[in-house]
Formats: sequence, structure tokens, C-alpha cells
Amino acid sequence: MTSKLSIEAILAESEREVTRFDWQGTFADYLRMVIRNPSLSRLSHALVYDAIMAEGTNSPPNRDPVYELFDGEIFGLERHLHTIVQYFAAGAQRLEVRKRILLLLGPPASGKSTVVDVIKRAVERYTRTDAGAVYAIRGCPMQEEPLHLVPDHVRGALQEQYGIYVEGDLCPRCLHLLRSKYGGKAAEMPVERVVMDEHEAIGIGHYLATNANPTDASRLVGSIDEAEMNGEDRGEIAAKAFRLDGELNIANRGIMEFVEMFKADRHMLNALLDLAQGQVIKNLRFGSVYADEVIIGHSNEGDFDNFVAEVTSEALRDRIIAVQVPYNLRVQEEVKIYQKMMRNSKLEDVHLAPLMLPVASTFATLTRIEDPRKQGMSRLDKLHLYDGQLVTPYTDQDIREMQRQHPTEGMTGISPRYVMNRIGAVASIPDISCISPLAALDSLWRGLGENISLEQQETYARYVAIVAETVKEFNELAIKEIQRAFADSFEESANMLLESYLANVEAFMNGASPAVPRDASAAADERDMREIERPIGVKEMNKNEFRGEIARTVAAWKQRGWPFTYESEPRLKAAIETRLFPTKRLVERGLTQPRFARQRVEWSQRRNSIKSRLQSAYGYCNVCSEDLIDYTAHVVRNKGAVKTPKGEGVEWQWPLYPKAADSSENSN
Repeated sequence: MTSKLSIEAILAESEREVTRFDWQGTFADYLRMVIRNPSLSRLSHALVYDAIMAEGTNSPPNRDPVYELFDGEIFGLERHLHTIVQYFAAGAQRLEVRKRILLLLGPPASGKSTVVDVIKRAVERYTRTDAGAVYAIRGCPMQEEPLHLVPDHVRGALQEQYGIYVEGDLCPRCLHLLRSKYGGKAAEMPVERVVMDEHEAIGIGHYLATNANPTDASRLVGSIDEAEMNGEDRGEIAAKAFRLDGELNIANRGIMEFVEMFKADRHMLNALLDLAQGQVIKNLRFGSVYADEVIIGHSNEGDFDNFVAEVTSEALRDRIIAVQVPYNLRVQEEVKIYQKMMRNSKLEDVHLAPLMLPVASTFATLTRIEDPRKQGMSRLDKLHLYDGQLVTPYTDQDIREMQRQHPTEGMTGISPRYVMNRIGAVASIPDISCISPLAALDSLWRGLGENISLEQQETYARYVAIVAETVKEFNELAIKEIQRAFADSFEESANMLLESYLANVEAFMNGASPAVPRDASAAADERDMREIERPIGVKEMNKNEFRGEIARTVAAWKQRGWPFTYESEPRLKAAIETRLFPTKRLVERGLTQPRFARQRVEWSQRRNSIKSRLQSAYGYCNVCSEDLIDYTAHVVRNKGAVKTPKGEGVEWQWPLYPKAADSSENSN
């Protein structure tokens, strides 16, 4: 057990933190350090890439790499995050890509700002570690790389002999300091350790563009002290007059974030072009200052399209690498987005029915999914495939084909911010104790009229259809919840069945050669395996390939230390649920109130048992457990919950705001 921190220990640690990075020395000291550890002199793209990779990575089987840095922060965008990280990987190798602006392009609330914030925080943390230490000429407002003191004609030998690459020149202030105070003695120039910190304006710059931007670019390139502009020595004037306090100066050796990039004045964009193209910040009438920094801009598609259409934008356009940051297209990941957004909310007095977020997520995701081109595939089929579910007869190849056919999928639809606003609207209704899935869905539907952009993007009829599809999905989810709660310890039984199947697969793989005779027990094992495989369409001729694939998947999960449960592999999940779930017919009989009084005792006991399990094991309250049982009894008999007459509106056939009732009062 960890001992309780004393006040003295807290104060002592606070004092240590203030001075933890207070290393100071001379350039001679620093040069010796760099020769021992050349990574100290890395450029900005390498620093950012190392900061990302320092957090760790995972490579799930048959999926894009997962970067731990974004885990719990960004959801459902692994492929796009991988593209972003690859940009930094190439830049870290000093390839030409580092002289390009990284533009994150996406709709509002798709996560663009969050991606940048996560990267900035990673750089701040990394520069507080020994591996990420950064050193600069003391007192320089641009945290100047001390190796700029090395003359050009020596740099080639430094790289050849020690592997130390030097790029850039001293800023006017450091050059003047070297000449005036130290008499050109570079070895005596003071060096200190610096920590990147956005709040302290060290190594991380931020600029929010607006339509009302002034033409003065000093906020980016720094202000000028006009009183120091008179004199004969141009070097002294440049050193004293230029304050080097613009956001681009601040971001040197780190990251420059440019928000709503294409709303900026042309002067601002020209400053970015100079920096991207020549790695310089232009000083009015006094040359330029070298700068090494990652430039990350973000914008919506409309502003970007307008910019591209301008004839004068060609030069800057050529210096941009655009990466789409669309809305998430996976329901499971969408649920995580809302859970994160609710983490600090005040909903203590309002319970959320467990299926509420999945239903809201289904509706939101369906608005972003483009209609499938594959014959016979519905939008819900596509939704399930994207979510990693088994949908026969479609395969992973079909998913890759759909992604190629719809490269901009996810760039339209409703945003997570809109969904949270509508859930908040329901939560604010007086006397509501539990938000049901249909109440949330109704709020999402009714709120569409408040969002003009949605009316421009999609037809009214399409959203009516999406409401109907979401209700259809809710019906299936509700039935599965009841099937899961129909008997005690479903998860335990499911995982036992999984373990038995995996043990059989392992034994089969160890002796699967046709030359090896199978005994009676092996034949029994074969029957057990086929009972799992047949319901999910694994044919006799393909069983060896399927089992081999499962064995490799399980081994990969175990190698990474991940627990492999019955829900880890969609095909096995579907097979096990098919095996263990009671049929819909059995659910209907179990929930429907009997006609004869003598049968109602057993029915009431069964109902109360299901209700109890829903509350104890699955997070339901008294209100939503009652509602789920009644609703499932309703839909399992093919009764509807919503009407959409001629696609012109939505009429609910089920109470949106249920209240708890005594089970004896229920009539099904």
C-alpha cells in the first residue's frame, strides 16, 4: 500500500520540479555531450516523431498500427493517424516532406484540434525526459540550436566523423551576442536546457485565424522596436530592433499550429510559405531568420476548396500535404467518444440506459456512411462490417473495396458535438431519471431542424430512413440484451466455450497432418469444433484454413499481453452467441404474460430474474430494465416502435420517457 504523502514531501517535490531541468553550461560542454549522443541535435520533425513513438505502439492482427499516444483520446481513425505519423517518420529522415505544411482537413468536431493537442502534449512530456532533452543558447527567444555556432566549413567533417548534422544559422541576437560580449569565442557561449511548453511560449506556437485578421503579420513574424531602427551597424540594428516574439519565432525547434488556416490574411499565408519553402522567417528590410519547425494547419473542406480555387494559391498549395480527419465510422469507437466527452459532465442525477449511447452512435454513424454500391448490401450491413461484426457473405476484402470506392466517406454527417448537445437537451427535461435509447434518438431527430448545414447536405427523407434503420438496429440490440440476461453467467459460459474450442484448435494444429490417424476422442473434438464453425459459414473444405487463422490470431494477442475473450474475434463471437443464446421464439414465450393465472408465477419469477441480472451485471436501473423487457416483448412479436409515413416524418409507437412500474402491473 502506498504511504500517504506528507505536506513536506509535496512541497519538496514542488521545489525539485522547478529546478529539475536547470542545466547550464557552455557551448564547449554541449558539443562534448552531442558528440557522445548525436540525437541531442535532432531537428523538429525528428523530435515530434520520437515523442510519438516514445509512448509506444501496438500492431493488432490485420489492422493498422495503434499508437499508444492517441489511445483513449482519438477513436476510430487509426488509418488516418498512421498517415500522420508516417509524415513525421519521413520528416525525421530529413526527406523533402519536412518542408511541407501538414494540413488536417475535416468537418467540425472530427478531432483535428485534438490530434494536434495530443501531439503537442507529447512533445512537452518528451522534452522533460532524458531521451528528449533539448538544449539552446541561453537567453535566445527562439531557443536557438547551439550547433549553429559551428562554422559552415567545419560542418561536413562534423557529420562525417561524428554523424552530427547541422543545419541553419544564428539568429541576429545570438550573432550579436557572440561578437559583442564574447569576442567571437564560441566555446564560451552559454547553453541551457529548455523544455517545450505552450503556456510559457517555448517551442510551441499557436495562431487562430479569423476573417477579421489585420494585414500586419507581426503576430507571426515578431514585432519591431522602432526606436532601435536607427543606426549604422545593420547587425546591431537587427539584433536590437527585432524582438523575435512572433508565434513562428516561439515555435522554432518545435510545433506551429495554425487554426482555421485559410481564413488567414494573405500576408500570414505568405509568411507560412516563406517558412515552409525556405525555412526562414523574413525580417522587414533586414534579411531573415532561420527556423526549424513543424507547421500543422487545420481547416474545413469549404475553406480549403475556396483556397485551392484561387489562382494565386499555387505556390502554397504545392507546399501542403493534406490528410483527411473524417468523422469516425465505427459504432463501438463512437460510444467511446461520448464516454470521453461525458467524463467530466454533471449527469449524476440522470441515468443513461446502457443501450442509449450505442443507439445514438448508430444514428450518428449512419449519417456519415455513404450508400453501399455492392448489390444486396444495406447501410446497416455496411455499418456492421465497419464495426468489425460478422456479416455473411461479406469479407474484409469487401471492406477494403468500399473504402476505395468512398475515399471521402466520413467527411459529412452529424458531429459528436451535435449528439452531445441533443443528449444534454434530454437530460435537462424536468423530472427525467433515465434517458432511454428512443428518447435520445427522438432528440437527435428533432434537433436536425436547428442545423442548417445538415439540411443543405442531406435530404429530409434520408434522415427519416436513418431513424427507421436505427430503430431496427435497436430492436436487435434489445433482443440480444435479453438473450444475454436470460440465464445466469452468460459471459462465463461463453468464455468456457471459447476456451474449449481454442484448446481443440491447438490440439488439431499440433496433429492436423492427414498422415496422423485420429482416435475416437479426436473425432469427438472435431464434432465440437464443427458445431462452432458451421453456424458462421465455415465449410468443411475451409476448416483447416480457418483454424490456422484463429490460432495465429490468438497467438498474436497473447504475445502482446492482451486478454482474448469470446468478444475479441467477431466470427467466434457470432458463433458462441448463436450457440448459447435462447431463440427469439423462446424469448417471446418467456416474456409474454400467460393467459392463465397458474402460469403467471413462473413467468413473474423469470421476468424478475432477467430484470435483476440486467441491473446487477449490465448497468441497468429500475426504469430502463423494465422498459427494455417490455420493449423486447413488444418487438419480438414483430410489433413496430416507429412509423415513417411516406418518409415525411417520424411517429413514435412506444413511450419515449418510461417510468418504473411494479412488474405485476405489466401486461404483455
